[in-house]
Amino acid sequence: IVESVGEGVTELKPGDKVLPIFTGECGQCRHCKSEESNMCDLLRINTDRGTMLNDGKTRFSKDGKPIYHFLGTSTFSEYTVVHSGCVAKINPDAPLDKVCVLGCGISTGMGATLNVAKPKKGMSVAVFGLGAVGLAAAEGARIAGASRIIGIDLNASRANE
Repeated sequence: IVESVGEGVTELKPGDKVLPIFTGECGQCRHCKSEESNMCDLLRINTDRGTMLNDGKTRFSKDGKPIYHFLGTSTFSEYTVVHSGCVAKINPDAPLDKVCVLGCGISTGMGATLNVAKPKKGMSVAVFGLGAVGLAAAEGARIAGASRIIGIDLNASRANE
C-alpha cells in the first residue's frame, strides 16, 4: 500500500494498492507505447543500477554504508522506495491476501502462445518443455481454444504433475 509519494508523482496517491514489478514502464518511451514489448528504455536498464533515477543515490543505509536497491523494487523489506513506474496499481477492492505477482514465466509462455503462435480455435498445439514457461504456453493454448494440447518434456516425472 502506498504510504507516500515523491515530488512530481501524479499517478499514485497514499492508500493506493500496488504490486511491485521489476520490469517497470515509464509510459513514454517507444517500447512502453508499443504493444510488442515491455522493455522500457528508461527503467529496464536503470533499475539494475541499485539507485534511484532522479539523483543516482540509494534510499537505504546501515552504519553509514549504502544498501542498494534490488531490481528497482527492493521488496525484501517492510517498507521500500521505488520509481512510480515500478509498481502496478491494482483494484482498490482487491483483498490483499488474494492478490499476487505472476512470475515472468507466465507472461512469457502465454505471450508466446497468444501473441506469437496465435493458434486458432480447434487447432492442435505441441509444447516442448513443461516447466513454468511451457505450462503457461499450454494454458495459453487452452485459452485460445486448442482442441488438443500435447506436452513434450525430457523429464518423465512431469507427465504426472
